[in-house]
Amino acid sequence: MIKKDIIKCLKANKDVTGYEIKIIDKDSRELFYVLNHLEINRAVKTKVTTVTVYNSDGKTTGSSTFAINAADSISSLKGKIKAAIKMAKSSRNQYYPLVDKKVNIKESKPKIANLNDTACDIARAVFKANIYKDGWINSTEIFVSAFKNEFINSNGVNHVSYSYKVQIEVIPTWSNSKKEEFELYKFYESNEVNLNNITNEVDEILNLAKARSIAVKPSEVKIPKNVPVLIKNDMRDLLVKYIAKELNYQTIYLKYNHYSLNDVLSKNPFDLTMKGSIKGCIDSAKYDNNGIVLPSKTIVKAGVAKAIYGSKRFGYYLNQKNITGLFPVCELKAKGIDYQNKKHIIIETFSSPQLEDNSGYWGGEVRLARYFDGKKYIPLTNFSISGDFFKDLKTVEFSKEITTSNSYKGPKYLIFKGIKIY
Repeated sequence: MIKKDIIKCLKANKDVTGYEIKIIDKDSRELFYVLNHLEINRAVKTKVTTVTVYNSDGKTTGSSTFAINAADSISSLKGKIKAAIKMAKSSRNQYYPLVDKKVNIKESKPKIANLNDTACDIARAVFKANIYKDGWINSTEIFVSAFKNEFINSNGVNHVSYSYKVQIEVIPTWSNSKKEEFELYKFYESNEVNLNNITNEVDEILNLAKARSIAVKPSEVKIPKNVPVLIKNDMRDLLVKYIAKELNYQTIYLKYNHYSLNDVLSKNPFDLTMKGSIKGCIDSAKYDNNGIVLPSKTIVKAGVAKAIYGSKRFGYYLNQKNITGLFPVCELKAKGIDYQNKKHIIIETFSSPQLEDNSGYWGGEVRLARYFDGKKYIPLTNFSISGDFFKDLKTVEFSKEITTSNSYKGPKYLIFKGIKIY
């Protein structure tokens, strides 16, 4: 079904006071390996169209979203619109307007390498790290995808943008001297192809599987009190996202925030800037879910809360003059410290990272960590850590190494002292 027909049907329903249409065309190549043997090489092309209809009376607004598939006719589309309006009328919120047209993004289709060739290059980069006698890659899944993204609303917004995603799932296994096998899990994501980085990431996870195979409990090692604990990956991202969430329009409007403007978050200064796009961050986008074009906004400057940000709806509720939009990625900048020659613990993987919004409790069960005793690293397992986020943030320090994840660019490690280890 073409866009013109969808818009015509939406405009024909007098109860539809506004609408948003999102169209995502995806072209993907997917490789599935068992050990180093290619089992499946699959090409996938999909088109996903979703429509959100709004019903507003000037005081309240209701909305409902539905999907359009290839089997839909004009008749079935009209039926879906009618059903969606019925739901929108039954669930109301305080009134808010849709995004107005300012600047429409109209990107030209970029020239990209052949997706199948790129996927095969990535596979070679993965298996380039598969060189160990006692360690191997049990299974690998590789996804290379190109997207065309369109956004249309009833106020004249009409964006067209393109994006690119690389996703790799690797399960490494290591056998120790007792012939026990230990598995870890690695999910790598990026919006660019960096073959050397991919090889290094896979090599690292294989060596961590080796470390897991010889890991001991902390009780078997003399660990000094208040040893610095270095946090990376998912837990680091969870903590940084929480800082950003504290300064989000929605959190503030609902009065869930612990921080307000001009509050000092940390004695160790850092800047946190919300952005639409960052090279290497797969969550990057040119505009948010409501069509607001995303530049950037620094919300924390030198450790002090300096600005807030968020969606059209909650920005309107807070009477914000220049509503920023909902940024998908962020960049943290801070002075890095030299920790490498001092005793410390690096938490490599959690079973399930946890952060409790109200209390600020964070931590969880550690699947693998590495303790540096001043001379060498000792792998650790089977213990937990916990901290108080609001207290710990005041004295947090940062590593010199810089990394990117799906939504973050900044220091590879957040460094905390006084964390409970048990």
